[in-house]
Amino acid sequence: MMTLELDDETAGVLAELAEQQHLSPAQLVKAALLDYLEDSQDAKRAEAAYQRYLDSGKISHSLDDVVKAFGLDS
Repeated sequence: MMTLELDDETAGVLAELAEQQHLSPAQLVKAALLDYLEDSQDAKRAEAAYQRYLDSGKISHSLDDVVKAFGLDS
């Protein structure tokens, strides 16, 4: 179990949002924290994948360049 101390303003916003979403404040915090942690993991994986791409030396082309190269811009 974990305890979280919030200032009055943050606690009020949390209570309001929890009521709007028909959740308890604890449920809302847990869901928000889980979303944040998942997003953080995804960002780290994306950064690692992008670094592997950069390290591979492959060349990429923008969509605009491809459209122009194949004459699809007219």
